[in-house]
Amino acid sequence: MELKGKVAIITGSGRGIGRAIALDLGRAGCSVVISSRSQGELQATAGEIDQAGGQALPLALDLSRDEDIDVLFAETMERFATVDILINNAGVLFPNSLEGTTIKEFDQTFAVNVRSVFLLSRKALAIMKKKQSGYIINVSSPAAFEVSPALSAYGSSKKAVIGLSQAFYHEAKKYGIKVSTVYPGYTDTKMLRGIPKVKPTPDQWLLPEDISHCVMFLLQQSDRAIVRDLIPLAFGAERQG
Repeated sequence: MELKGKVAIITGSGRGIGRAIALDLGRAGCSVVISSRSQGELQATAGEIDQAGGQALPLALDLSRDEDIDVLFAETMERFATVDILINNAGVLFPNSLEGTTIKEFDQTFAVNVRSVFLLSRKALAIMKKKQSGYIINVSSPAAFEVSPALSAYGSSKKAVIGLSQAFYHEAKKYGIKVSTVYPGYTDTKMLRGIPKVKPTPDQWLLPEDISHCVMFLLQQSDRAIVRDLIPLAFGAERQG
């Protein structure tokens, strides 16, 4: 995909992986719509994109709310009139066992990590179908492969993201639209740093820009090719394993 001039929505892009993706897409010439719940983080990210010569639309939203998802697309269409790329990166994590997870935590996890992916992808697909082109990339996690008791709600939600990605892939490919899933290993983000039992050594962490480079690799494949699933892992951890 030629990225210059494309319009990209990246959720959870005030910091971490989403921020790194937004910066790389902005530098590549995309108009970037960034969203998170923190206005301050969004403004800082938007400022960096603007300084790099890109164009950013920051929107402070809560993607567990359907009305905020409607606002995200309404504002995007009003400003840029289309959507070419959707990166479903927003996520929340409560490091509790099933028994220790509250109903509120469980519902919040699935609202942000799963329901928003469903609603955002459906809205993006409706726009992309008219052009017979586009790309949706969903961020899951290796935690979905074997769900740990300590990450019960999070791992289960990320397993659900895999199912949604598969369903959207088969629906979208009929219209020339690509859907891929990225499964980042341990990445140095505020979210993972907040898990008490996760204490990798420095060489066992990926950096957010490592994941962004993987996303850029997916987007820059020719129209002939698609990488449906991509699992970036810290090579230091792999060498020690």
